[in-house]
Amino acid sequence: MLLKSVFIGFLSFHSVDTTMLKECKTEEDIIRGCVEKKYDLNGKLIKETPYKNGEFEGMEKEYYENGNLHIETPFKNGGREGIEKWYYENGELKTEIPYKNDKREGIEKEYHSNGKIYWETPYKNGKAEGIEKWYYENGNLWREIPYKNNKAEGIEKWYYENGKLMAEIPFLNNLFHGDTRFYTEDGKLLALFKGENGEIISGKCFDDKVLTDKEIDDLSRPKSIEESINYLKEICSK
Repeated sequence: MLLKSVFIGFLSFHSVDTTMLKECKTEEDIIRGCVEKKYDLNGKLIKETPYKNGEFEGMEKEYYENGNLHIETPFKNGGREGIEKWYYENGELKTEIPYKNDKREGIEKEYHSNGKIYWETPYKNGKAEGIEKWYYENGNLWREIPYKNNKAEGIEKWYYENGKLMAEIPFLNNLFHGDTRFYTEDGKLLALFKGENGEIISGKCFDDKVLTDKEIDDLSRPKSIEESINYLKEICSK
């Protein structure tokens, strides 16, 4: 093929200005330096990819239908290098992904549409390493997930919007393992579960009422943390 396909991404660093490059027409252009331009069926520019020495080199850009910037990805010697950026259609920054030697390295961040941080994940050599944090739109902490070598390892914590602890979920080698605790909005213990290798073994309410097999089975089915809390409030108040 004349031009290689590109992994969609975007980073920010000093790079070749695509407006100064000629449009790619031949293999020789790709060696000397050029920018590949792609258009939609209506003739609107949707993507620009710069090349030099036969490799991606410079800032690749993708655009929304309205012409606003969607993604920008910096490349160096064919690999992503720098901060990849995604934008909302209104132009506000949505995501920042740091790269080094074409691998995630540093803190990846995503923002709410109001500009406040939504979540942030630390990476080392392409793998999640450290505490991933999620936030409510008001900026309060919502969730913390510890990672080691790209796997959940340790106590995952959830919080109510008022700052009180909602749940503590232990993970071992990316699987739920140990004692999980759920709390009410005022900080009181609601229920406790014991788990092994990703499965709930037993559970009881704050008053030591033992959960039935059916109730445990219901809780084991996919549902949001809020749905689990509401279900526990219902069965533990009987």
